[in-house]
Amino acid sequence: MSIIGSTFEQIKNNNSRALVTYTVAGDPDLKESEKIIENIISSGADIIEIGVPFSDPMSEGPVIQLSHERSLKNKTSLEEILKLSKRLKKKFNKTPIVLMGYFNTFINSLEIAKGNHDINDDICRELKNHGVDGLIIVDLPFEESEEIYNKLTEFDIDLIRLISPTTNDLRINEILSNSSGFIYYVSLKGITGAEIDSFNALKERVESIKKSSRIPVVVGFGIKDKKTAKKMSVFSDGVVVGSAIVDIISNKQDLHFQDIFSQISKFVEGIKSSIQ
Repeated sequence: MSIIGSTFEQIKNNNSRALVTYTVAGDPDLKESEKIIENIISSGADIIEIGVPFSDPMSEGPVIQLSHERSLKNKTSLEEILKLSKRLKKKFNKTPIVLMGYFNTFINSLEIAKGNHDINDDICRELKNHGVDGLIIVDLPFEESEEIYNKLTEFDIDLIRLISPTTNDLRINEILSNSSGFIYYVSLKGITGAEIDSFNALKERVESIKKSSRIPVVVGFGIKDKKTAKKMSVFSDGVVVGSAIVDIISNKQDLHFQDIFSQISKFVEGIKSSIQ
């Protein structure tokens, strides 16, 4: 069982729900984003998603798009992010680390660096050696997912897939067959940071997916406060929060860094306590 799988098992045994957090590496810069992630882990996050900056993050709302832009201005590379992951893993070896990004970034940075065009043993070994426990490739073509899933599985790296309200039942079954770690259920049809329309429809969909697979299902997009997180946790295995944290980081120009630390810590602790 992968570290992500065992983390969910432990959380389930504690009758709790998982808190997954998302921030973009290199925002506001690599050194400070590392401190922010350390603070998030210390404040109670169970799984860390590290965003890999991309020039066209199509599924993201304005808050996270700007975070990607700030990181790209800092010329944050995947190589630097892997080093960041390795440092974090040394300090927090029991906390799963997931890289979340877009297909071209992983392909261009990993495959071309190795001089080939396949997800091979060397690439998987490099990810694993740098503390990466899972990948979320937002725009991964389904036709390529089985091969990538199989190769990552050999190295106990989970391929975490997204399912949205518009995903039909046939495609859901196909996705479930090539996924591991957890399913990231996108709670709405819009972009990150938008509002959730119908909790009842969301609840029915998540419960239906859970009946079809033993893979944990976490809900993301639109979770901005303790009340929403608690409501989501009733029928899911966990929640993902990203925009709310990134929004705090975006206020760096107006706040002292310690104030940002304090706000993020308070927010993460509050969300975690609400889903216990």
